[in-house]
Amino acid sequence: MIGSTRFRMTAEINRQGNLGKEIARAQSDISSETRLRTASDDPGASARVADIRRKQADETAWAANVETGAAVAANADSTLTLISNGLNRARELVIAGASDGASEADRASYATELRGIVSDFAGYAKQTDSRGLPVFPEDTPLSIPIGRGISVPATVSRAEAFGGVPVAGGGTTDLATILNAAADAITQPDSATRADALATSLKAVEGATSHVADVHAQQGRLAAQFDTARERLATSSVNLQDERGDLEGTDIPATVARMQAKLLTLEAAQAAFARINKQTLFDVLG
Repeated sequence: MIGSTRFRMTAEINRQGNLGKEIARAQSDISSETRLRTASDDPGASARVADIRRKQADETAWAANVETGAAVAANADSTLTLISNGLNRARELVIAGASDGASEADRASYATELRGIVSDFAGYAKQTDSRGLPVFPEDTPLSIPIGRGISVPATVSRAEAFGGVPVAGGGTTDLATILNAAADAITQPDSATRADALATSLKAVEGATSHVADVHAQQGRLAAQFDTARERLATSSVNLQDERGDLEGTDIPATVARMQAKLLTLEAAQAAFARINKQTLFDVLG
């Protein structure tokens, strides 16, 4: 009888101890707002949280790549705008040089300005980005990873931006060749020869302008992909964080309710235990 009583008392002490631990854990979960400490707390949720962590790490890297790519694309876009402006000015100079009212000194000035535009274009072609890499690479532009299985280049190549202009009779040429030829045409001393050469140069400059407009549109499409990726990753980041919070986070109202129920249970058990312990051995035996 005494042994049985001692066993029941030990079991009750253990039960109250477990209740105390559960209450302490609930209080900790509420204060930290985190319910998952180890995988054993909720194996299924823990596995999903681990998967989310991996996705968040990947997307953090992709988001950084997107910002780098977007910055390079914006730089390339600005440069192509400058090239377009330069070609528009070149067209004005060729037309001015073909005018009968242009003096020899005027034409020499126009030719000098054309060659200055060529020099500007050469500088644009050699631009580098914040990483020290060419904005317009000579080879195929490096594709930048911005998602699982998704990689896109940030810019067009140097050959596309500054060359590849179709010419009459087939083949292609570059912007520098077109503008240098226009400068030479303007300074031709013979008026008839100059007129023919400038007519050819005007068509070539207009062809270059059209070509650069196409390249600029292509560059815009590349930039748009980074904008789309930025929005996609931002949305995914919010969704993953929300899901992770639901899995890891403490449901405060539910946890408070459970903790209060356990507190009531513990208080009742402690009161009953205290009353039992006041009994004498003879009371128990009786």
